[in-house]
Amino acid sequence: MGTMSLQLRRAGLLAIAALALTGCSDGDDGNDGAPGEQGPPGPATPVDAGDATEIEATIDGVTIASQPVVNFRLADGSGAPVVGLQDGSISFYIAKLTPGTNGNASAWQSYINRVESAGAGPWPGTEDQVQATSENVNGTYGTLDDNGDGSYQYTFATDVANVPGVPYDPDLTHRVSFEIRGLVPVLNPTYDFQPSSGATTNLFTRKIVKDATCNVCHDQLALHGNGRFTVDNCMTCHNPGSTDAQSTNTVDMKVMTHKIHFGAELPSVQAGGEYAIWGFRNVKHDYSGVIYPGDILDCRGCHDEGDQETPDAANWFNVPTMEACGSCHDDVNFETGENHATGISATNNECTICHGGDSQLRADRVHVNAAREAAKAFQYNIIDIVDTGAGESPTVSFSVTDPTNGDAPYDILNDEPFTSGQSSLAINISWDTLALNNLGSDSGSASGAPAQPIEIDLLDGSSSDPDGDLVFEATAADAIPLLTEGSGIVAMEGHPAVDLDGDGDNEDRGDRVPATGASDTFAITDGTPQDRAAIVTIEQCNACHVPLSLHGNNRTDNIELCLTCHTSDTTDIRRRGQAGCDSDTCIDGKDEETVEFKTMIHAIHAGEERTNGYVAYAFGGRAADFGEVVFPGNLANCENCHRPGTYYPVGVSALAATIDTGADIDSPFDDLNITPNSAACWGCHDRPEAVSHMTLNGGAFDAIQQPDGTLISQSAGTVIEACDVCHGEGRIADVGEIHAH
Repeated sequence: MGTMSLQLRRAGLLAIAALALTGCSDGDDGNDGAPGEQGPPGPATPVDAGDATEIEATIDGVTIASQPVVNFRLADGSGAPVVGLQDGSISFYIAKLTPGTNGNASAWQSYINRVESAGAGPWPGTEDQVQATSENVNGTYGTLDDNGDGSYQYTFATDVANVPGVPYDPDLTHRVSFEIRGLVPVLNPTYDFQPSSGATTNLFTRKIVKDATCNVCHDQLALHGNGRFTVDNCMTCHNPGSTDAQSTNTVDMKVMTHKIHFGAELPSVQAGGEYAIWGFRNVKHDYSGVIYPGDILDCRGCHDEGDQETPDAANWFNVPTMEACGSCHDDVNFETGENHATGISATNNECTICHGGDSQLRADRVHVNAAREAAKAFQYNIIDIVDTGAGESPTVSFSVTDPTNGDAPYDILNDEPFTSGQSSLAINISWDTLALNNLGSDSGSASGAPAQPIEIDLLDGSSSDPDGDLVFEATAADAIPLLTEGSGIVAMEGHPAVDLDGDGDNEDRGDRVPATGASDTFAITDGTPQDRAAIVTIEQCNACHVPLSLHGNNRTDNIELCLTCHTSDTTDIRRRGQAGCDSDTCIDGKDEETVEFKTMIHAIHAGEERTNGYVAYAFGGRAADFGEVVFPGNLANCENCHRPGTYYPVGVSALAATIDTGADIDSPFDDLNITPNSAACWGCHDRPEAVSHMTLNGGAFDAIQQPDGTLISQSAGTVIEACDVCHGEGRIADVGEIHAH
């Protein structure tokens, strides 16, 4: 091709390119194509076990040829794999479930056991004992393989087919579990399976209690140095054959748990003995003082056969055994028959003769709280309250009905439950709902506390039945004080009397029935009644207390009823007078103590944690020392008791808590008080440095509250608590946040 032709071709190409460029500047470039499919997410970045702030553990599978092999995974809260777990951080358990025979209950049996030396010390045990344990804890280590992606494989060192005294049966249900220590808390995973088939469903089970039931009171079970958190994990070690060498007590789960919860009420303890277990490094754990806060006869409180998650819970009455029953009834000698019915000796295969089938002696028919059952037949009804203005004497309309009998009304003037010497029925009238203090109340009886409500005894002739329909009326002898504003609370309390002890009459203290109290609000100057702010609920109290019944079964299951008496200005000074003690002779070295509700409740529940125990003198001058109370859950979790958000610092309208009633017991204006927020916090935090912190930030323990609410400290003048600056919601030391740990 000639030079000219080549030049012409180049020129033509350049022209075409120029035209193309011109077209791009003036023409349509077309639509964008459809977006492509989203590609799969990239793998999550692994988190080193030592850096993880949360670890979730899952066992994927277990196989047994000789040594069991466990495949498991660790992930953080976002699902990212957790890698780098070290051998010494994890311990493994393996056990088999043996069906019960000859009246014996089914039981877990660990394949990994050790001999605990009794040693010599301040304990009764002198012989070595066998205890279930785990690999790692007992000094035996298997092989841990880290796959680098959050999955691991552990091969046991123990050959389960060759454990002396524990024969391997691959057809039985087996359980593998593990614990992790030295990192963030990890809930113990468990894996139940049948080795012969690999099946994980339709297994023979022993699911009698679940974690959530325990955690109602315990918040989160966390035992043995915060390594063991679940009931299923506990069962792998706490087998019938495991014994504490120092105390000689079995650590079988059912026996140990029953005894711990019954503690102070165990017959052996009542007779002067003790119930203790020597734990890690032979530290003594004495449970002889444990007082169960609920109804110990309510076995279903822990063993609910109606719960699908605990299908074997009915064992508590279907499979009676000497071990289970004797754990609480520990003064019964089943061999000799001592303290057993009419001296009958028995073995497990004979228990159902008397306690099985349709027998009235079956455990679920014997373990019944007669008082709680009787209470179902009584309902208090506040129907109306009139004449509630300041200076007026209120009249209350009310009835008592029987929900078990079509709500039939009782004649409280003539029916036997209300005519006994043990019967009581009363109305309390308290004010005002913004901050209860019963200001202006004449607390009446010299044995009563200051700042008490107006009380109407409904069984002393004050009640009438004007229309003959068993709707009664009673008018207060006292008037609501002049100048009282706002709204008030009317509450109904009392205990009918029924023959609960079966002695043929209802004249004993044990015949008092804990009928649930009733309450309502009424207007004094408000246009419509204003309820008191709901801070706690009776359902939260009853999670542990079941029921909350105090003062001789007189006040039951009603928070507002409690508040009508336990007001801001109330102390136990007159009860201490009944006891004949003062600051030199009262057991806490005080002339009086506040029984204001929030301060008292915090102090009771924090009993053992306080620097100084909390003592309140009660009816008849009896001293109630709460210094050894151990709260079974996490004290820092305010929402165990409080409704969400109700635990933040309060404003200046709140009332202080009286700690010294001054020269005039019935006047709040010469009382020395703890400022409101400090009173709430001091209930738990009574250490000197905590008190100092409170006073440095506007709190006071010597304040006089003026009629307008102003707080004047005897040492610091006018004070205003600044708690909200740091402890308010969203602040640097948010109460809800710092108490969540």
